Amino acid sequence: MSKTTRRDFIKTGAGAISAGIALPVLNNVTMGQTVVGRLRKELAGEPRILVIIELAGGNDGLNTIIPLKQYDSYASFRTRIAIPKEQVLPLYGSTTMGLSPNLAGLKPLADAGQLAVVQAVHYPNPNLSHESSRLIYHRGYPDPEVRSPSATGWIGRHSAIFGNPDNPVDTIGLGGRLVPMLSASGANTSSVKPDNNGNLVGYGFETDIQLPGDHNNRVTAARQMDPYSVNDPYTDLIEKAQTDLFRSIDPVKAAAVSSSSSVTYPRSAFAGGLKLIARLATSTMPALGTRVFYITIGDFDTHSFQLNRQRTQFLSIANALKIFFDDLAANNLYDKTMVMIWSEFGRRVADNASEGTDHGMANNIYLLGKRVKGGVYGADPSLTDLQAGSLKWKIDYRSVYQTIIESWFGNSNSDAQRVLAGDFGNLGFIA
Repeated sequence: MSKTTRRDFIKTGAGAISAGIALPVLNNVTMGQTVVGRLRKELAGEPRILVIIELAGGNDGLNTIIPLKQYDSYASFRTRIAIPKEQVLPLYGSTTMGLSPNLAGLKPLADAGQLAVVQAVHYPNPNLSHESSRLIYHRGYPDPEVRSPSATGWIGRHSAIFGNPDNPVDTIGLGGRLVPMLSASGANTSSVKPDNNGNLVGYGFETDIQLPGDHNNRVTAARQMDPYSVNDPYTDLIEKAQTDLFRSIDPVKAAAVSSSSSVTYPRSAFAGGLKLIARLATSTMPALGTRVFYITIGDFDTHSFQLNRQRTQFLSIANALKIFFDDLAANNLYDKTMVMIWSEFGRRVADNASEGTDHGMANNIYLLGKRVKGGVYGADPSLTDLQAGSLKWKIDYRSVYQTIIESWFGNSNSDAQRVLAGDFGNLGFIA
């Protein structure tokens, strides 16, 4: 008889095990730890880190990945903001789509086959609301119930079911507030705030410096919080977030100062966030074991003067990401890290009189990393077959999530369905 590994057991035996126990229900946020979840802790020696970058406001995908084959149509729609064809950078894996020249810092990754572009991504019955669309992407459910306080985020659900229950920083959101994508009762999530230089800001208790024991006393008191459920999902979620904060204060502060960078980051809010992510991810004293980091960069709602605004943001993103990957490579984490970049919707195909673009529908999702199988996924969007002046969606955004769950985190198809409440297909962009 061949030897069965723990990974084989987890992937193929989950169904048999779960048949005899009560598993968590996706629509019930009181998700408990399963046998499979406990066994997954033993796979901690194979860490993979996912960094999620949100381009808040609705980034214009057509001026990010330019349709070279349809360039004449593109230019006729965008008489004010079209990127000159001779400036467009050839994109690895495609002869029909090209990269914005303002993202030249990412061109080496594309040439190395480490940039995947998933085209024409969105959800059924799309609307043009920032809030609703963001929540739909955060939750992983394209339905009107996403506003419910009991609704959970897809990363939060994954953390609650498959994350390490003993690690209060299984998932970290940057910016000082917890985004819906990371939220679920039972998820081990913390929120931190960096400054422009990548230093941790305001994480911990303000204590009296004249009383040396004040800090420890306050932490001890905070940890005495009632650990029992009150059968109120929203209250449980708040209490869990507070408890995780108390448990994570000391290790996060120690990790932030114990590691340093051998590279020089630009000075900006976004670059500072990436620098702090690198410091927390590469720390060994202590090793945090964080699987997911989340960071947002805004100002992509470009109704006016789009060329200059998008150029500024793209240069900032490309330069900071290049340094970030160099930092990871110097610390042997480059091949263990993948970046996902998304935005809540695309923009209209035609520009407007203010030299900008208005809210649209389908957009791209971008994946970067050494284990990414570079190239363009999905058919090129049509500029002649539009929906209300916008690109039509062809790929359900949840198929990107499913690919990450299965091929990055190593879950089974049934595991992915438990998180996403459906099977949306694996796109194959991860090696």
